Amino acid sequence: MEHRLKQLEQENLDLKSRLNMETEVKKSEVMLNKELKERIETLELQLQTVLKINEEFCNKVAKLRRINKELIDQC
Repeated sequence: MEHRLKQLEQENLDLKSRLNMETEVKKSEVMLNKELKERIETLELQLQTVLKINEEFCNKVAKLRRINKELIDQC
């Protein structure tokens, strides 16, 4: 009977230890997810900025091509 009690106490300690480890893993995962969401948001903002710059650049290039074509046609 005493042996069984010690065995149950040990199992209880083991379960508590596993629970603590799992809790720490969950906390770590939550932090990692938060960091990843922030990184994704940063990348999305960078992409929007690059797309805007690219659109402005393309518009300027198109305008300059048109002007260049008009100048060539005049010659």
